[in-house]
Amino acid sequence: MASIVLAEDDTDIAQLLATVLSNEGHSVRTAPNGPAALDLITEAGPDLIILDHHMPGMSGLDVAGRLREEPATAGIPLIMLSAAAPAAARGLCDVTISKPVRPKHVVEAANELLAARSAGEHPEHHDAAHQLVDVERLLAVSDFLHRPSGAGSLDAFAERLTELTGVPAAAITLVLNDSVVVAGSHGMPRWVREAGGVPVEWSPDTIVVAEDVPVLIGDSTADEEYATSPLFSVSGVRSYASVPLHSAGGHVVGTLCVMDETPGTCTEDTVQILHSQRAEALVLLSRVG
Repeated sequence: MASIVLAEDDTDIAQLLATVLSNEGHSVRTAPNGPAALDLITEAGPDLIILDHHMPGMSGLDVAGRLREEPATAGIPLIMLSAAAPAAARGLCDVTISKPVRPKHVVEAANELLAARSAGEHPEHHDAAHQLVDVERLLAVSDFLHRPSGAGSLDAFAERLTELTGVPAAAITLVLNDSVVVAGSHGMPRWVREAGGVPVEWSPDTIVVAEDVPVLIGDSTADEEYATSPLFSVSGVRSYASVPLHSAGGHVVGTLCVMDETPGTCTEDTVQILHSQRAEALVLLSRVG
């Protein structure tokens, strides 16, 4: 049995996760916000911590940063729950899980991290390079690439995304092993449109593919991983949001993404809007990809 601290301000989600984790034999204590979580962690000395990102007063990211700074808590495995975990969370948390939460996913991640800790192993993040070259995933992407072209409807869809989100540039992408292909776009930098996409190493969409999670970057200049990437440094992009697109077989084949030169434009609300448009995007890709 392991000791788990769960910080979640939504009482229904907290109760649900506490129940399923308790059914696995774990001892779970909950906190409704960040400061309460820090106090409880100091008191309980847990084996695992689960943090909601969006909490009043102190975000899960802030809590994670505090925990990693303290020697007593720096090595405790962390899971972050969020509709759009900020890019910085990847450097602080062992696992990020998208909301709406699937309890089974949380239980599996928790048990895996606890087993690794018991064995004295360091938990491994998803290997982005491995996911990008997965043959079945690439075959699923090719299904969309090799249909008759009809990018006009995808461009129109991207324009509607900018209207819905209030973010001036949007794209529907397909992610190959070495490039992010723009299938449809509106307001994108000219050089990206002319090139038809960007190398995978320039794009946060590799995270989306590797970890099957949304990505939200409030200000790229404050993010060490992307501050110098040409997509951001050359184009002047400061704010970015992206969500995964899945094939019928469950493979992440591409993304819906929006971006802006103004920091802070993309928010968790932006991510939720993108989520709501995924089904229509996949229908269009299936017809014209």
